Amino acid sequence: MKSIVVKNRYGLDNVTIEEQVIPTIRANEVLVKVQAVSFNQLDLMIVKGAFGTSLPHTLGSDAAGIVEEIGTAVTNFQVGDVVATHFIQDWQSGDLKSEDLASRLGTSVKEVFSEYIALPESSLVKIPKNLSPAEASTLPIAGLTAWEAIVNLGKLKAGQTVLLQGTGGVSIFALQFAKALGAKVIITSSSNDKLEMAKKLGADEVINYAEIADWQMKVLEFTEGKGVDLALEMSWADMGKTIEGMKLGGKIVVIGLLGGANANLSVFGILQKALSVLGSQVGSKSSFEVMNKAIEVNNIKPVVDKEFTINQLSEALAYFEEGKHFGKVVLEF
Repeated sequence: MKSIVVKNRYGLDNVTIEEQVIPTIRANEVLVKVQAVSFNQLDLMIVKGAFGTSLPHTLGSDAAGIVEEIGTAVTNFQVGDVVATHFIQDWQSGDLKSEDLASRLGTSVKEVFSEYIALPESSLVKIPKNLSPAEASTLPIAGLTAWEAIVNLGKLKAGQTVLLQGTGGVSIFALQFAKALGAKVIITSSSNDKLEMAKKLGADEVINYAEIADWQMKVLEFTEGKGVDLALEMSWADMGKTIEGMKLGGKIVVIGLLGGANANLSVFGILQKALSVLGSQVGSKSSFEVMNKAIEVNNIKPVVDKEFTINQLSEALAYFEEGKHFGKVVLEF
């Protein structure tokens, strides 16, 4: 079978397709014929050595495909079911525990960018009935991160306003979930074309931060000086501006570090506005299943910017790294 592997040295130039043996399943495992995978910033970080991952290393956290074989102890799946991977495998429900973090797919444990994968049944979920495998491959990290931030941590309600940064997978999912809840959405980007696409998806206000340096003033203008109830912080680089654009008692959910892992900011604004700043680690399997039901009920379709084939791997990785995408980038096996 074909697997996507980074070998010899870190870097995109060292990502290659390698032939590996189809895994043999254990009693509690499921063999899945992977139909599609989707890229996340996490994949790029691993490729570039951010986690010091031992090489060679098969990549990937997000995949969807068809159950081809089940172990003798498997009870929740049948051959032919269409399933997606669950990122933090041991986080089944309830609060995240420190030991759960050792079960993150593609980092600490098994990776999934292969034609066939063998995982415990607890590490898989059935995909929403209204989605294709390619669409469902976008859910495990980006979809669930957005759901956790908007619903479980942010507790966004109808009539409230959320500020989203950028137009990558998480932000676009968050836009879709927020609109399904009846909330208002302000979204930022450096691309007017992408902002127009966000408007078509339901964004109420858009801001080009490359053209408007003090974009937080626009946020306050759009909210009649009150600020937003919730913000999803993707960067940290402009965290001070995010704070300025917040409502008294608002929440900031940190879901990314595109601006770097460290930031200089004053806590004065957090204190003055009595803000809550929360970190997010994707979500539990039970949350994944609840999200999937909401996707079905509201007929939400993940935004797939572009689909590549396995033979276009280098092109796909370059496209993703350059940030050309609106929504998600998918690779089909």
